[in-house]
Amino acid sequence: MRSTTEAIASYELPGVDAEAAAAEVFTNFIWTHFVCKLLMTGAPKATAAFVADHFDTGAVTASLDFTGASILSCFHYTGYPLVALSLAMSSAAPLFSKARVDVLEQSGAGLSDHVVYMSDRAAAIRLTRALRRGRSIWVLLDVVLPSVRTVRTEFLGRGMDVGAGLGKIARLSQRPCTPVFWRQQQDGVRVQTAPPVPSVQVSEEMIIQEFVSTQAAFIRCHPTQWLEWYSVLEEAPQVRAEVKGGNDVIWECLDESLV
Repeated sequence: MRSTTEAIASYELPGVDAEAAAAEVFTNFIWTHFVCKLLMTGAPKATAAFVADHFDTGAVTASLDFTGASILSCFHYTGYPLVALSLAMSSAAPLFSKARVDVLEQSGAGLSDHVVYMSDRAAAIRLTRALRRGRSIWVLLDVVLPSVRTVRTEFLGRGMDVGAGLGKIARLSQRPCTPVFWRQQQDGVRVQTAPPVPSVQVSEEMIIQEFVSTQAAFIRCHPTQWLEWYSVLEEAPQVRAEVKGGNDVIWECLDESLV
């Protein structure tokens, strides 16, 4: 939580108390990475029923009906595994890119048939081919792994590195990027979209910057929804490795309880 507090404080967002916001981000992180994934693993059918009743992806499917196949993308927001599940269950049914196998593929929640792992050398080709064949894909670029090519962007007035793959795939497929975001509300989650970012006659860097700007606007208004604030810090790779290590230890314990 210290790194998140430091990151939020460094932006001096109007009306935002960094410590209070970081505490809420931490709560959202636990709910997302452990409660959501534990439910998806331990009770996949009940989770799918809950998502069907409480998650509205109508704006996404309406956007895709208008644009055709698109790169759906966002930052890692509260509850993103459930949003991914809701999209997998919708008519959009995008192909998801993931860094590695985790508990969700073993959950029976219906995601395993929709996943491309970025460790696969052919991942970018498979994602581009899917777009060209009329199937949308889902790519998140705010978490940068050590082997991933990055591009420097402007985020809330300062620099931040993000994954460069989205721009390359958009240019190769000539399909737009549709920015996605959402908030948890008492009556459920309504997934919203911003106007599509075009990929024709613009550079990869321009595509990514325009997308990042859409996410920055959302985060400025709802800073506690973004789980990866430490991504803006110079020591982000070290912090991310520590977070991943801690998550893995906890999941080893949880896995035993699920057997």
